[in-house]
Amino acid sequence: GVDVQLLQDVVNEFHRTMTDQEKYDLAIHAYNKANPHIRNGYYMAVKGKKAVESFCYLNPAFTDDHPMIKAGTPLHEVNRWPDEERHPRFRSFCESYYRQMLRLSTVIMRGLALALGKPEHFFDAALAEADTLSSVSLIRYPYLEDYPPVKTGPDGTKLSFEDHLDVSMITVLFQTEVQNLQVETVDGWRDLPTSGEDFLVNCGTYLGHVTNDYFPAPNHRVKFVNAERLSLPFFLNAGHHAVIDPFVP
Repeated sequence: GVDVQLLQDVVNEFHRTMTDQEKYDLAIHAYNKANPHIRNGYYMAVKGKKAVESFCYLNPAFTDDHPMIKAGTPLHEVNRWPDEERHPRFRSFCESYYRQMLRLSTVIMRGLALALGKPEHFFDAALAEADTLSSVSLIRYPYLEDYPPVKTGPDGTKLSFEDHLDVSMITVLFQTEVQNLQVETVDGWRDLPTSGEDFLVNCGTYLGHVTNDYFPAPNHRVKFVNAERLSLPFFLNAGHHAVIDPFVP
């Protein structure tokens, strides 16, 4: 199983010990024009504008000699990591965690395949470890006495992240025990419980597309809560050349 206490320890340690210079050196192109990466890297807080910060990493199988990397295929990047002397267990843990979450997500997809009337391993080839575009985001929401302005939903709810659909096959989310997520239902917005011990599984737009919305991607949002917390989603995605023809279950 996944050791969620170790997960929290490693991620909290990472966010506590990263210096501003380290964050900038790893920052994606939107924050650091010297870095060509647009996916893998640090997503920085911006004083007075944006408090949340995160680190996103991709498939450890994407190395310099991977065919997609050599071809310069969009969305494929070789992960850049913080200095291993200063952060000795971070990279090894993250790469192991990625593989754990890919295995877990693949098992979930096998269950969904059976529920859809397909063979158990129907999705396996599209999700192969060598080529999957799945990613992990290690998101930190801080507690701040002077919090930057946040968005307000049409119903007046203060939001850290506005309503959206996940662009993934499925999203498998671990978060610390601070209630924040809401999902839109026919009766309006509903709070989703948070346990600090369990994973939440969400259908993404890709799964909605291939199943003709038999498993639709739900609209959801993140309420503003001024509290220190972690949100650690694994976004499961197929490989670049994978083709899953849409079907009606």
